[in-house]
Amino acid sequence: MTAPAARHDDRHDDDDPDGGHHPHRAGLRAVTAPGDDDLATAPVWWARLAHRDSVPVEHSLVAVGSARFPDGSAVDLTAVDPRGRRPAGWLVDVRYRATDGQITGLEVAADPGMPLWFAEIAHATSDVPSASLVVFRGDAFPAGTLVTPREVCARGLAMTDNVGELRWWTRSGLIETVTVADELAGRGVDRMLTALAGGIAKLRNWPPLVRELTMHPVVEDRMRRR
Repeated sequence: MTAPAARHDDRHDDDDPDGGHHPHRAGLRAVTAPGDDDLATAPVWWARLAHRDSVPVEHSLVAVGSARFPDGSAVDLTAVDPRGRRPAGWLVDVRYRATDGQITGLEVAADPGMPLWFAEIAHATSDVPSASLVVFRGDAFPAGTLVTPREVCARGLAMTDNVGELRWWTRSGLIETVTVADELAGRGVDRMLTALAGGIAKLRNWPPLVRELTMHPVVEDRMRRR
């Protein structure tokens, strides 16, 4: 038995400190069916790389789609200087400061063909602990930058100016909703958000993203007998 994602009445309560800006805007379309190359379920292993050209030192957590290591494996490659390279078959690169884990950049192998940057929301007042990865188009920040809602507002933008969002439950990894602006439909933005959110979850030791939850058979049987 599986439990599909549910919609909450607290749709962006909003849990940011800047007055409750609502990330959704008119023209955003819900994405309900993953493609055949959905990166939330594709078999991947994870490589940790060390960048010796940055101060303070930065690392990357890179998702790699290959059979070189078992699915889900985490491989520490920090002893090897990558010299700007990534393992063959890489899909996602979450770059962060080694000292405190602060994310400094998000990148996907599939070039979106446009400058995109991101904001992260922690839904602290939600009944179910959840987070959102919100994507924006334009040059307000360098492409791949991850910022806070406060930083978005400081640039004179509203959270409703976004072109896509993925919200998921951080304790289970369950994807609640994925929305993409109509003008970007069919350009892989939903898969990009899924892959990047999966990388963030991996970095923070959260459960991997899933599109449905499987109930334990014993629990399912007890529920049926009620």
